Parts: sequence; structure tokens; C-alpha cells
Amino acid sequence: MDIRLTSDTENISWVELARVLELAPLGKKRDPEKLEIAFKNSMIKVFAFDGEKLVGTGRALSDGVWRTAIYDVAILPEYQNKGIGGKIVEYLVQNSGVDVIMLYANPGKEPFYKKFGFRKMKTAMAIMANTDECIEKGFIE
Repeated sequence: MDIRLTSDTENISWVELARVLELAPLGKKRDPEKLEIAFKNSMIKVFAFDGEKLVGTGRALSDGVWRTAIYDVAILPEYQNKGIGGKIVEYLVQNSGVDVIMLYANPGKEPFYKKFGFRKMKTAMAIMANTDECIEKGFIE
């Protein structure tokens, strides 16, 4: 396994990225065209490759001064628990350069993110489409 991280979007297959996010699993299949817009609009993005195979990703929105929010940290199931997710999180944190880094994660993944210094917030709130589904999945109360 030869894992390489890159932030270059030039040669990313957005269809393949949609597959990685779905299999990770980060929910329903996403529209590749919208994924391309989201990642290109993100201040920080990273893609993990094993040779030529896309195996993981992560991105962050940031004002570049005070706040960053991390999204879409995803690793193909067969590559999970091999340190790749940690490398992606470390890359996003190290390249944020801000005082506060927030993280949007799937319920149950908190122990993984605690290793990097993340702590649950008591004041975060959200408006989400499909409210009932998000309550059922544990994203919101």
C-alpha cells in the first residue's frame, strides 16, 4: 500500500469520488457535478490515493482567519483502520491555520476524532433537510 495525499482536483474522477463517499459510508449517492462544485469551492481539500486508486477524501470550509469546518472525511471500507483517515484529518487541521475548527461527523465516529483533539460542542445547532431522517440517524435532536 503506497498512500499518497494530494489537494489537486485536476485529475479527480467525481464519479469515483461519489462512489467513495457512498461506500465509506457517508450516505446516499451524491451527484458528481455537485461534488465537483463543493470540493472546488472548499478552501482545503485532500484526496488519498493508493497508486492510482482513489481511496479517501476530506474537505474543509474556512474563512482563513478564525473558523474552519471539516466535512466529508471518507475512506473506502477496505482501507479503513490503516491510518489513512488520520492522515486526512491531520492534513485538514494543519492547513486550516485558524483558532476554531469544527467537524461534521457521522454519529458513532466521535472516538476517532477525539484522538485529534476534537470535543463535542454544547452550542452547535443545525437546520437540515429531511429533519425526521436526521433525528432517526442521530445527527440532530
